[in-house]
Amino acid sequence: MSKVPFKDLPFLVKAAVFVCFFMAWVMFEELVIDRHGLWRFLPFYKVGLFCVWDVLALFAIGGGLLWVSLPRRSERARCAVRRLLHWCPACA
Repeated sequence: MSKVPFKDLPFLVKAAVFVCFFMAWVMFEELVIDRHGLWRFLPFYKVGLFCVWDVLALFAIGGGLLWVSLPRRSERARCAVRRLLHWCPACA
């Protein structure tokens, strides 16, 4: 049995991994940050409410999973802008 890369998994599995990681963040918030009073050292943190730190966690987890699920640069087709101008800010 061979390993299956994350990018080849179905969308439902990727969504479940995203939910699991976000729930792990929520549990970390509840069990560590809120209980030990570390929220006092986090600007814009709201105890028990959705805050900027939750949005940051959503973007970090989503961006990380998106980065893992995208094909490698060598497997992608060359950028049209890079092909025409020999330079592209997105590809650089």
